[in-house]
This record gives sequence, C-alpha cells and structure tokens, in this order.
Amino acid sequence: MSKVLFLVSPTLNSFVDKKKGTTGNKIDCALKHFSNAVVSDVQIAAVAGAAGLIGKANLNKAGLAQQFAQGGFVNKAKAIYKAVPKPVKAVALGIIGLSLLVRNYNKGKIEQKYLDRAQFVDNTFTLDGENKKATSKDFKA
Repeated sequence: MSKVLFLVSPTLNSFVDKKKGTTGNKIDCALKHFSNAVVSDVQIAAVAGAAGLIGKANLNKAGLAQQFAQGGFVNKAKAIYKAVPKPVKAVALGIIGLSLLVRNYNKGKIEQKYLDRAQFVDNTFTLDGENKKATSKDFKA
C-alpha cells in the first residue's frame, strides 16, 4: 500500500509510512513534499500558460480564430495548441520535462533525508542492511 501511495502522492505517503518515525518527522516530510509539488506545478502552469498566450496571439495569423469561436473548452484548447509555433512547443515541453525531472530528484532527496532522520532518532539504523539495531560495540575501531 505504501508503494502505491508513494507513486500517487508522496505527501500522503509520509503520514502512513512506518519508517518515518515520529509524527513531527512525518509532518515535516509531508510539508517538504507538498512544497516541492507546488513549486513544480507552478512552474509547469507558468510555462503552459505562456505557451497558451503565444498560441492565442497567433490564432488570427493561423486562421484558426473561427474554430476557436466555435465549440467548448476542449475545442478552444485544441485551437490554441495548434496555433502555438513548433519551436515554442518544443521549448515548453523541454522546460516541463526538466521541472518534472527536478521534482522527482527532490522527492528522492526528501525521502532519504526524513528516513535518515527517523532512523537516527529511533536508533534503528543498520550497518549491514540487516534489521538489527546498532549498538555501541558496532562503532569500536
């Protein structure tokens, strides 16, 4: 269940993941995931909006203004998308892809940070990947 939640929403996953330790740590992790998602979503919306504005400005030039006037939201969105120049589409998709890549990279860093914090606080970190607690004997040189 936890892996499904992580794919759907890392913010929700933070609250049900037993490896996250304390409630405070879970809340901090959820807030970091939420802010990471908001930043990425704002970037994507800004790029898509800018491309849409360019497309809307080009509607009259491309002769698609009549198609824009007809129909509902979907037809209007299609007309705007068709009016966006190909180089602008390519740049917009590249920026959106980069934003998603950075979002996923940060998601991994956030997860690792709060898992490490929970293990350090609970002293449940392991040295060799086994599920045993570390003791002071493990740290002698």
